[in-house]
This record gives sequence, C-alpha cells and structure tokens, in this order.
Amino acid sequence: MKKLLLLFVLFSGLAKAQLLYQITGNGLTEPSFLYGTIHILPKENFKLSHSLKRAFEASSTLAMEVDLNMSASEKIALAQRVLLPDGKTLKDFMSAQDYTQLKMYCMDSLQWNESKFERSSKLKPMFFSSILIQESMSKMASYEMEFNKMAKKKHKQIIGLETIDFQLSLFDQLPMETQVDMLKKDYNSDMKNFDTLLSCYLNEDLEELGKLMSVETADYPEFNELLLVNRNKSWIELMRIQMKKESTFFAVGAGHLSGQDGVINLLRNEGFTVTAIKQEQD
Repeated sequence: MKKLLLLFVLFSGLAKAQLLYQITGNGLTEPSFLYGTIHILPKENFKLSHSLKRAFEASSTLAMEVDLNMSASEKIALAQRVLLPDGKTLKDFMSAQDYTQLKMYCMDSLQWNESKFERSSKLKPMFFSSILIQESMSKMASYEMEFNKMAKKKHKQIIGLETIDFQLSLFDQLPMETQVDMLKKDYNSDMKNFDTLLSCYLNEDLEELGKLMSVETADYPEFNELLLVNRNKSWIELMRIQMKKESTFFAVGAGHLSGQDGVINLLRNEGFTVTAIKQEQD
C-alpha cells in the first residue's frame, strides 16, 4: 500500500514534464525511471526537483552512460586517451588563421595565459570544446556527478551502459576534420550555441532541443550516427535486462531521449510504457 501511495504522489499531474519519465509494463514487476541530463551547466541553474529525488530514492540502482568511479590507473589511461597522438597539438590540424582565432578567443574571452593555452592545445578537439564550455562558466555543476554522490551515500549500485574506453573509441572514429570544424563553430559563436541548448534544457523542451541538435549536427551525419543513434539502440537491450532485475534510475544525456531513434521511442517500440513525470520544484 505504501508503494502504491508513493507512485500516486510521484505520477499525478504528468502532462508537461519532458526530462523525467517512469518506465513500466512489458513484464516489469516494479517501475524504473529515466532522466535526461545535461552533462555540465552553470551551478546557479542546477536543480533537483522533489519528483526527481523521489524517483531516485525509489530505485535500487543508478545507471549512467558510463560509471564515473575509476581506479587511479584508469584515470591515468583516460588522461592519455584525450590527448592528440604523437605529441601533436591543435596547431597541426588547423589552419594558421583558425588556430590564431582560437588562441585569441581563449586569451581574450576566457582570460587564459599562454601556458594554459599551450597545455590545452594538446587535447583532441572534442575535449577542447568541453573545456571551453566549462571555462565559460564561473561555477559549474553536473547531474552525473551529483547522482554518483547520492548513490554512494545511499549505498546504491552504480553501473554504466557502456565503458569509458568504448565511449572514447567512438570519438576517435570521428574524422579529425569534423572534430576541428565543430570546435570552430563553438568558439566562433562565442559559445552561444551552448547557451541556446541550455535554455531549451532548462525549459524541459525536448522537442526543440532535438531540433536544435539536428541543425547542429546536420553537416556531420557520422556524429549523429556514431554518438546518438547507434548508442541509443545498443542501450535498449541492456536497459531491458537491468529493469527486469530491479528498479533502476537511468540518467543519460537529454539529447538521447527524443525523436524516432531516441531512447523513449525505442523503449515504447519494445512494449514498455514510458510516462512523463511532472517535476515539482521547491
């Protein structure tokens, strides 16, 4: 009876929510939950709604794209994987003009010094872009890191839908020209593209978020196929197996949720009922 009451409180008034979902049906004995995250955002925009906390509490296991808990040797290996090969820097893959523009953006807009830029220029373009986003915020937060801390505190099991090594191998399959071009779009727009995506995320507008991402990746079909579509499809069987075992809280990037090849539609195609949960704020 207590569980039924909890579910009633959780799922009354579901119409407008777009980021938090309940997964039931298809032989599941207890519900699981799905939440679309944004991997990093300004700390002032970070919120955990009452509904989100209750869904997390009701789950036995936390499942994210990757398990963030790594050994010291795994962290060292990761640090090596994000670097350009053979001691090269971005200067080796960009035109002199583009490289100069990137350097001036980092030093003028982000207040980097020469040494910091030289160190960072050894990163692969995808990871350099991530640094630019982080540096554009005075203070940042991460849903994945917060969920990881919450799970540890509650002694919940933490699993990854894929390994960090596999995820990095996907980035390496993107042509260097594509990675550099995407990096150029970031600093040439003064990170306004991210600001627009963040606004859609904060409004829980998955439909508009999906449209924006489609526009952003229209010139890079390999990006969309490798990093979104193929991964979404590979997760569904893993999610099905995990949900049969126990109630699980799945936290994946919001960009993976919407559209024909999004996780929500793929789960529904498998016979699951995926219902939006209204997020009750403080």
